[in-house]
Amino acid sequence: MNQFLWVTETLFWVLLILLVHCYFIFPVTLPFLSELFRRRDKKQEETFPKVSVLISAYNEEAVIETKIKNLLEIDYPKDRIEFLIGDDGSADKTAEIVSRYAGQGIRLVQAEKNAGKAAMLNRLETLATGEILLFCDANTLFFPNVVRRLTEPFSDPEIGCACGHLILSDSSGSDLGRGEASYWDFESEIKKFEGKQDRLIGGNGALYAVRKSLYTKLPVKKSVMDDFFITVKILQKGFFCTFVSNAIGTEQTSKDSSGEFRRKVRIGRANYNYLFSYLPLLNPFRPLVAYLFFSHKLLRWFTPHLFLLILLANLALLFTGKPVYFVTLGVFLMILFAAALKISKSVYYFLQMNIALLKGFVLSFKPEKGGGWAREARGDEASAGVKSLILFLAAFAGFSIFPQQSFAGFTADVTVGTLNPTKSLKDFNLDVSAHWWFPLDQMVFIGAGGGYQEVGDVYLVPVTASAILRLPIGGQVLPVATFDYGYAFGNHRGRVWKAGGGLDIKNGDHTSIFLMGGYQSQQRMDAFLYLRAGILIEY
Repeated sequence: MNQFLWVTETLFWVLLILLVHCYFIFPVTLPFLSELFRRRDKKQEETFPKVSVLISAYNEEAVIETKIKNLLEIDYPKDRIEFLIGDDGSADKTAEIVSRYAGQGIRLVQAEKNAGKAAMLNRLETLATGEILLFCDANTLFFPNVVRRLTEPFSDPEIGCACGHLILSDSSGSDLGRGEASYWDFESEIKKFEGKQDRLIGGNGALYAVRKSLYTKLPVKKSVMDDFFITVKILQKGFFCTFVSNAIGTEQTSKDSSGEFRRKVRIGRANYNYLFSYLPLLNPFRPLVAYLFFSHKLLRWFTPHLFLLILLANLALLFTGKPVYFVTLGVFLMILFAAALKISKSVYYFLQMNIALLKGFVLSFKPEKGGGWAREARGDEASAGVKSLILFLAAFAGFSIFPQQSFAGFTADVTVGTLNPTKSLKDFNLDVSAHWWFPLDQMVFIGAGGGYQEVGDVYLVPVTASAILRLPIGGQVLPVATFDYGYAFGNHRGRVWKAGGGLDIKNGDHTSIFLMGGYQSQQRMDAFLYLRAGILIEY
């Protein structure tokens, strides 16, 4: 047991340090690295290379005309720029709108069916005549000088990719929008310092340019992040990727949390799909690129996995009795509550993003029908309505692979049963509990609980932070797992935690019957087993 706890403790601190490094230490090192490894500034001349602007569009009728008008206002020689818009089998009026501008230099390329963004970009690349390919999204609006600024770095023959500066504007005022905007500001700062080293790890699909001669055909069998895949391949070929802070594009943040969640899932899945093709960036003979990729991308992609392992290790280390592990568990629970109650918009967005990553990881092991994609509304466009956020505990139970659902506003339970020492299971001892729950969705609840317990001449009044995880198996009868952690008052007061499970038997639209059993650990007392039955009310 001691050896197991030693290994677990070592694992806990190593994983925690990696997580802290990814989000706190690594960003702090970037300004110093950008000074130490800044590539010698070379004079950038406006040579006006031929540019092909490529847009893959799918059901973009809400924004495509605004985008076209924005493209036509770009300040760049008209004979040195072309615009190719690929309609990827849209079911709306996207193609009809684009075709109206054929006489103004806008070329429509149509696909009969939705084959995916990657397939369309490959097709557009073969038709493009420019030596520089500029990729952008239909909902990204450019400053007029963006093409001039974005092409300037290519006067350096070693530059293979230049990424512009995307600014997210939050007009919705939503919690998700504010969190997303804050996170993107942080991400842009990282890109800025990586760009000073000309070792940008991943472009931004909304606004980036590459040399046509360095373009790598995108795989189409599974979904792929075109901006990251193309940029990585350029780095692997020995060329540099830079960031152009004054080449500015703007987008609106997301209004629909469920749509943004699905978008993040697709991004995560696409990155995991081709993970092994990116691992050569860890080449120890290119230590700076390896450090940036490991710290900026690899650790971030596996943040939810690290969190889960840290949580499991933390729970096991409670058996050591060391106060530090009760503190770290408390901090973890505080983060969850801060996100659930939207006290911190950044934490709210951060946890949703990581649950989406975890779902994308799971889905990456499943067969995929090509690289087809569906568009998600952003900004002021019509949305399907805001749904609830599935938080990190949902990922812990695997619920993130199931659709989000609306949830009840008031949820509580009352149960009664028996509590027996593990050494003696003969007697009936009173065990009453009650909880108030905050439903994160229909499968995940966090809340607070209390109760009263009698075992012989011992009485206890436990007060706990609690969680219910419904397993999505079955219909009328669902398996559930429960966890409680807190403090028990009474004549044997001390820390208490409970872990158990049972059945949630649907009794109607608003009530369920609970049949529960489990294990209770009480400080300075023998362990207990409990059996309880009761009712759960949801309104």
